[in-house]
Amino acid sequence: MLSITIHKIIPRIFFKTGIGCLLFFGAILFLSCENFTWQQKITVGFIYNDINGELEDEKKAAIEFVEQNNNLRLKTFTFGQLGKTKEILNGIDVLWFHRVDTAHAPNIITEPQVLSSLKDFVQKGGNILLTQDAFPYIVDLGLETESPQIRYVEARDSGYGRKIGLHAFKEHPVFDGLFGGANIYNPYQDVLCRQNGYFDDSFPKNGKVIAVDWSYIHLRENSKLMVEYEYGRGKVIAVGAYVYMAESNYHKNHLSLFLENIFNYLAERKEFEKKYYWDYQPNLIRHFEKDTPSIDIPSSKVWDKSPGSITLYSRDASEDFWDIAGQRLVIMGKERGGIEEIWAHPLMALRDYEVGIQFTDNDSIHWLNNQNPELEIRPESITRQYKFKRAYLKEIVTTSIDQPTGVIHYEYRGVYSAKIIIRFKSNMRFMWPYSQEVTGNLFYTWDPGMNAFIIKGGNKEFGLILGSNSRPNQHVIGPYNEVIKSDTLLMGVEGENFLVSGGLEFNLEANDNLDMIITASNEGLVELEKNYKAAIINPQAIHIEAIESTRGFLAEHTQVITPNSVLNEGYRWALIGANRFYVDTPGLGQSLVAGYSTTATGWDGDHQINGRPGYAWYFGRDAQWSAFALLNYGDFEKVKSVLKIFQDYQDLNGKIFHELSTSGVVHYDAADATPLYIVLAGRYLKHSGDLKFIRKSWPYIKKAVDFCFSTDTNNDHLIENTNVGHGWVEGGGLFGSNSTLYLSSSWAEALKEVAYIASSLGYTEQSLEYLKEHEIVKKIINEEYWNEKDNFFYHGKNIDGSFNPEVTILAAIPLLFNQIEKNKTSPVLEKFGQNGFSSDWGVRIVLEESELFNPRGYHTGSVWPLFTGWTALAEYKNGNSNQGYTHMMNNLLVYRYWAKGFIEEVLNGLEYKPSGVCRHQGWSQTMVSQPILEGMLGMEPNAFEHKVSLSPGLPVNWDSLTVNHIKIGNHNLDFKMNRIEGRTTYQFTHKGRRPLLLTFSPFFPPGTKIHSVKLNGKEYKTQINANSFQTHLKLNLELKKYATVDVEHSGGIDVIPLVPNPKPGYKSKGFRLLSTEYKAMEFLIELQGQSGSNEVIELYLLDRKIDRVDNAKLIDRKGNIHKLAVSFKKDKTRYVNETVKVLLK
Repeated sequence: MLSITIHKIIPRIFFKTGIGCLLFFGAILFLSCENFTWQQKITVGFIYNDINGELEDEKKAAIEFVEQNNNLRLKTFTFGQLGKTKEILNGIDVLWFHRVDTAHAPNIITEPQVLSSLKDFVQKGGNILLTQDAFPYIVDLGLETESPQIRYVEARDSGYGRKIGLHAFKEHPVFDGLFGGANIYNPYQDVLCRQNGYFDDSFPKNGKVIAVDWSYIHLRENSKLMVEYEYGRGKVIAVGAYVYMAESNYHKNHLSLFLENIFNYLAERKEFEKKYYWDYQPNLIRHFEKDTPSIDIPSSKVWDKSPGSITLYSRDASEDFWDIAGQRLVIMGKERGGIEEIWAHPLMALRDYEVGIQFTDNDSIHWLNNQNPELEIRPESITRQYKFKRAYLKEIVTTSIDQPTGVIHYEYRGVYSAKIIIRFKSNMRFMWPYSQEVTGNLFYTWDPGMNAFIIKGGNKEFGLILGSNSRPNQHVIGPYNEVIKSDTLLMGVEGENFLVSGGLEFNLEANDNLDMIITASNEGLVELEKNYKAAIINPQAIHIEAIESTRGFLAEHTQVITPNSVLNEGYRWALIGANRFYVDTPGLGQSLVAGYSTTATGWDGDHQINGRPGYAWYFGRDAQWSAFALLNYGDFEKVKSVLKIFQDYQDLNGKIFHELSTSGVVHYDAADATPLYIVLAGRYLKHSGDLKFIRKSWPYIKKAVDFCFSTDTNNDHLIENTNVGHGWVEGGGLFGSNSTLYLSSSWAEALKEVAYIASSLGYTEQSLEYLKEHEIVKKIINEEYWNEKDNFFYHGKNIDGSFNPEVTILAAIPLLFNQIEKNKTSPVLEKFGQNGFSSDWGVRIVLEESELFNPRGYHTGSVWPLFTGWTALAEYKNGNSNQGYTHMMNNLLVYRYWAKGFIEEVLNGLEYKPSGVCRHQGWSQTMVSQPILEGMLGMEPNAFEHKVSLSPGLPVNWDSLTVNHIKIGNHNLDFKMNRIEGRTTYQFTHKGRRPLLLTFSPFFPPGTKIHSVKLNGKEYKTQINANSFQTHLKLNLELKKYATVDVEHSGGIDVIPLVPNPKPGYKSKGFRLLSTEYKAMEFLIELQGQSGSNEVIELYLLDRKIDRVDNAKLIDRKGNIHKLAVSFKKDKTRYVNETVKVLLK
């Protein structure tokens, strides 16, 4: 349009000359660009008091900020100048008044002429930003009648740094790119900060609260520090804290973006989709009318009895926890009956779901919570069968795989009819760290057209539908504490709790079926109605889909079949249990949450107050350690989603988050999440070969690496915890190192992985630099962190250069990353195997004899399956496969107790019982599969180069093994082992578009003689390495489709791994295998046991006979297995060591 207009007024002859044409259009382009830039820039008028020298540093820093911002244009003037002429405001988009001074403001700023000019400026479309002690100016301007208050808070480093700032309710344009909140102030030293705002029961009368006080994981909803006003066509924003322009601040970039966002928002330079404010109106519960046209609802049917995938049975239910989860919905309860909580991320949709049955011959209601049903626990459902006199009731609970929908199915069989009563509660609890107060109003109704209750939030986002395919004979819902049945009627009991409670009663014929459908989400009622209508037509379809999904999942990912049926079952449950943590939260994304439990558990009731369902939200380190295992069994797409969400929520400085609540609040108070993200990215490339995604991710990876380097403030090559965040330990006696061994080891591994990534992307020079730094850090770990006195590693390096000498299990990290010199591995591994660390169900973080030891201490003595898995990996990777197997089985066997099928977060350090928050924890699940695949099988892929290494270190008595669907990029590898006497056969089946290079290094027991190795029937010359601990081969194979390796061998002796089998409530027996060694015809076994105890070990011996046994007695022999009885001498110490010597003929 511009060219047409100009063309009309410029003589045509001008365009006939090429030079004229070029000059003309060049000028137009220049003027257009200049005009475009001019229009895009925001003119900021910085106004200040007339007093000379007032807040010179703050004023200069503020002015400098505007001058250095390419999107802003600066104009400065004083209140005195404004008092003389309001024309000075012409052309200004945003007027900024920044004041950091508690002294009484000069009179000039409240002069009528000044105030009149400013109000007129705003009314006509101008905007004002008031920061720090300029906050009270909202009263002078007549925008607010309630005077703000002043409070002081200390920004003090208690181990997590001093990060403080402001947070919106959900999101607001001023936090664009800051994920709803910003720690805009992170001072170098402890300081006292002044806050201007409204506190406790004080509120702005006319303004809307944009943001409240925020530090670490705490939203202080009653500290209202940022308020917005609309006046005429303009806006005023007042920010009462943390806008320090001249102070030393680690988070200057956060403050800068925050201010730039304010200017953009006030000047309306950007389009913003969503905008929320904190609402302090009293929450109300109200009825609403809704009458959907009746939908045709088929009657409930008997569900086909499907065997499902795998099933755990129990005749006696208990108060133990269970969960059923899809990607959108998790249902949790106790075995006996009912459902405690249903969460549809990010809200608790339903709670206290209870069922009772009333028979026609009796007025009593048999509440199922008080019964003792038989249980069938499957990956896709939990089935409870309640038996009564001449009747039984079956209940099946299941969820959709990818929709926020659950089904509770009932089948009643009896000689007479009955009534079933269902009652429930809902408060639409928004996920932590928001309080219950933010839920807002709740509205409820019974919709006869859908045959369902509907509860919705006042925000038009939260909602749930609970209905049935059977018509109730009565229903009740309202603002009640609970629903009871009085005589023949259901009725609500009123109370002060903010709850909606409902109840239903159905008539049951002698043979009857009933389905309850629940669907809930934060996406509004339209989506919910679609989900509900789809489910109510065929509820069983959800169950069938869940069954098929489980079968498909197991069929598609790496499966392991061993001679041990318990291991086989436990492994499958481990994969299923880990997969259950993959959660899709609308508006956030898909990733792994950390753990499941109801709000009733955890931190002495705090989780119930704070709305925390265990740890069912996204974590940094949790997802990273868990995702390593997902890569091992081939679930690459989920790991890609994990990496994506880290990148989507990467902090401005490159740091990776520690926690992202499904309510959308993110914080970064951990030092290890960033290096572990780099490690995960490198491993993702090695497993998947997905260079395209890694190339796209390189800016995030590079930013993360640069952030890590920036935390090395003393130039000792170690990234730091100080002012960055916790590494592993979050508190207690181990907390406080400047650089922990755990963090330094994670950094060394990150450097190795980023070097691999850089090399794969063609950044050779950067790769070499990272590798060089990796070697430096590894050298520091081996030399500076090594404690010669204790023959062990220090826990951490302190800020003064000294070291914390506490012996901890975190020394497993550099061992599992293969960073430790060989001469240092043996003493560390031996200590891991002893009773100080090891119990019969796993390892403690500190020694039992440590002064810090507390069997319930989160970081001072409890047993974490995570630690146990780390230890197993460290042992496998350094030749102690027997001990690795023991520790792996410690983890696996937990699936038989408590949350059946799943692994606890934490166990007590002295007694076999749960001790943590979550009954089902993500990385506890993965620390079954990872030690099996990466440890026992020794799997190391390099999909980018079409390579894989397998180094199986199996229990000596195993004569078979099948591993299917090992995934290396687009390659699929199946592997079988069979052994008959002195011949072991390995079969490989490969599918892929090109050959797969396999380095195969199987381990044999010490003393084994290898007579021949054949590849596909032909002699194969291989490398044989034999020492006093093991014998292993090394073959380099190019697999196209099939390959068979036959090994003829004789001899060999080893101990069958010890596998304790504790029962709940047991104390540790303390029988440990510490080490074995073969010398000529002599086999030494180092054991540890309780003083005065008697134990039995099993010895596997091939083609050899025992001549004599010292310090033990041969009590039995079956084939190649010999049983030895060992007696430990009585001693004053609790545990004693014994060396058994087996001499061979």
